[in-house]
Amino acid sequence: MKTTVVGSYPKVTTDNQENLPGVIDRWQKQQVNDAALEQALQGVTRRVIQEQERAGIDLMTDGQIRWEDLTHPVGAKLQGVTLGGLRRFFDNNAYYRRPLVTGTPTWTAPILVNWFQQAKGMATKPLKVALPGPLTFAVMAEDQRNGGATPEHLVRELAVALRKEVEALVAAGATHIQLDEPALEPNSPLLDAGLKAINEIFSGIKATRWVACYFHDVTPIVSKLAALQADVLSLDLVTGPSLADRLSALPQAVALGVLDARSTKLESPDAVASLVERAAKGRADRTWLTPTCGLEFLPHSQALKKLDLLVSVARRAAGQPALR
Repeated sequence: MKTTVVGSYPKVTTDNQENLPGVIDRWQKQQVNDAALEQALQGVTRRVIQEQERAGIDLMTDGQIRWEDLTHPVGAKLQGVTLGGLRRFFDNNAYYRRPLVTGTPTWTAPILVNWFQQAKGMATKPLKVALPGPLTFAVMAEDQRNGGATPEHLVRELAVALRKEVEALVAAGATHIQLDEPALEPNSPLLDAGLKAINEIFSGIKATRWVACYFHDVTPIVSKLAALQADVLSLDLVTGPSLADRLSALPQAVALGVLDARSTKLESPDAVASLVERAAKGRADRTWLTPTCGLEFLPHSQALKKLDLLVSVARRAAGQPALR
């Protein structure tokens, strides 16, 4: 049983030794140059990767240190999209700049490739690259075009653009690609359009394809998820614990979101181990363990504790001794 993380990571350490937001603020005020900002970004990314490695995480991310929010990198680079004012990010105490669609969202050049290659050079273990999924991007965006383009049409357009970014990442050596879909939930009017768009993005892609669902209980749509062209489904078992009893219906491998990445409370190892045993029954060789979502909502010190607990539970499930 292996471990992974969803994507984001705290940008500030508990002791504030690396004050990246402060460097960014000074850069925006032209008090430091581009080279100083880049040095800070690379330093924090390296630290994030090293912390995951030390914890024993099997499949890491770069912590999305350069990201302002989930849609930021893609929204800032797609032709036909600009970034607008702040909106609340689902039901979290966090905000994002809303993508404003003014024309056909068009991919013109690789967006995350350079960041991925840089992070890959810092890591001794595989890295997973995450992108906003087409459904979630469409839900978070505002289509300002005249002419009555439907939300379903926007989802399809985004699928075309995201497919090209996925292809560029795979060509650059990415072996694990994830689409983040926190807006994928049973009551979404765009559910079917979103699922179809994910399949269009991932069809034929020669990499391990992940779809991450969090913030919602997706138990009622397990049969729809089973039809996705994905290799691994990352599922939030904290929001939807009953999902643990429905996983046998899924042909894909699963990543069990068993640690609440939005709560500073550290879970009971016994309780988590019990949930994992229940959810992974009969499919332990196709099961990953993960936090429910990105760790950016946690203080740095708690994020480290959650990583340690995650690895401890995974080793316990595999009958292996703890690392510490």
